[in-house]
Amino acid sequence: MGKTAVITGVSKGLGKALSQKFQSEGFKIIGISRNLPEFPLYRFIQADLTDINRLLEIKEELKEERIDLLINNAGIGIYESWEDMSIEDLKKVFELNFFSVVYLTKLLLPKLRESRGSIINVSSVAGKLYVPYMGGYCASKYALNAFSDSLRAELRKDEIHILNLIVGRINTGFSIRALGSKKPPETPFGSSPEKFAEAVFKAYKKKKREIVFPGWYRYFILISKLFPSLYDRISYEKWNQS
Repeated sequence: MGKTAVITGVSKGLGKALSQKFQSEGFKIIGISRNLPEFPLYRFIQADLTDINRLLEIKEELKEERIDLLINNAGIGIYESWEDMSIEDLKKVFELNFFSVVYLTKLLLPKLRESRGSIINVSSVAGKLYVPYMGGYCASKYALNAFSDSLRAELRKDEIHILNLIVGRINTGFSIRALGSKKPPETPFGSSPEKFAEAVFKAYKKKKREIVFPGWYRYFILISKLFPSLYDRISYEKWNQS
């Protein structure tokens, strides 16, 4: 019998690529998103993940399903200064990027404990280093990283594998859907969703704790730690604020 994966944000971008990759490897995919995907799935559930009552309904809808893998992929960006960012927009970012992940994970933990399954959280390079005019998004991903790492330690006895994905620029149209009034600077060396999905599946099979993708972002993160003043100046100028 094949394994079953629950994946959020399946209709486009990284969620679509992850769904298709894991499906090609024999997984039955239960996809959750606002919009209907344009490719076949074992099961699709339409939902607003920030609606707690809807998440409770999903738990009931899945009570007869075995769940071997949960991929928390859905998320949204925001490009705005802290001064100009509305609290309403900041709440929207945290509701989807952090609180919905925590709540859905809590609801499905009993099933993942039964299967000794895995949880994959799609975080960001912005959760490892701060980016000017992306502070709200960074804060949500820093929180997600802390959730992944502390949850991994808590679930050690249950043999639940947790993989945290530190994701950089990938060509998905993410910026177009982001909140805020700022336009992000062009970033070279973006990869494709398909290559990302391949890397995630390999990391899942090897039971890795964390991967950075594309890999060159590791050096960028290191530079920001070793030379923070230089990083501040370069990143500030990159956003055309000099």
